Amino acid sequence: LNRKDGEWMRIVPSPVSAAGLTIAAGPKKEQMVAFRTDLKGNITEKGLVWSFDEKKTPDVCTPALYEGKLFVLDGDSQTLTCLDPKTGEKKWQGNLGERGVIRSSPTVADGKIYIINEKNTVFVCSAGDEFKLLSKTAFPDAEGTRASIAISNGNLFIRTTEHLYAVGK
Repeated sequence: LNRKDGEWMRIVPSPVSAAGLTIAAGPKKEQMVAFRTDLKGNITEKGLVWSFDEKKTPDVCTPALYEGKLFVLDGDSQTLTCLDPKTGEKKWQGNLGERGVIRSSPTVADGKIYIINEKNTVFVCSAGDEFKLLSKTAFPDAEGTRASIAISNGNLFIRTTEHLYAVGK
């Protein structure tokens, strides 16, 4: 990413594809942008559909798309935002309520958003129409994690520095 002042910055979050758009977050609180994917050539101006510039964008965490909603996690401020991926309209925003940096990406399944911070605290939020923190569980490992939670066959797989946990039925 080449900023207005000419300085190059690294980009960590992966882009997300939704509704004929590619949605990408800039680094260090830069805006999130959505561009049309049906154009060719330089689409810098004519391809921009929306931008989100509230300084609550991810520096590291890749946004998650689920049932027509885009979940954007600012891991530095522990702020989760739900956007309409077609328009960029903010549907809701909430704070996870605990100190601790998050470098993992949110994982969404069965109407829930799963997030883990670097201190091994797992947050479960609703993927519904309003911000709702459903639960918070701390895992006792001495070392932290930056790994995203994985899901398979109804189980959550949580990798910390010392252990791999499978949580399920």
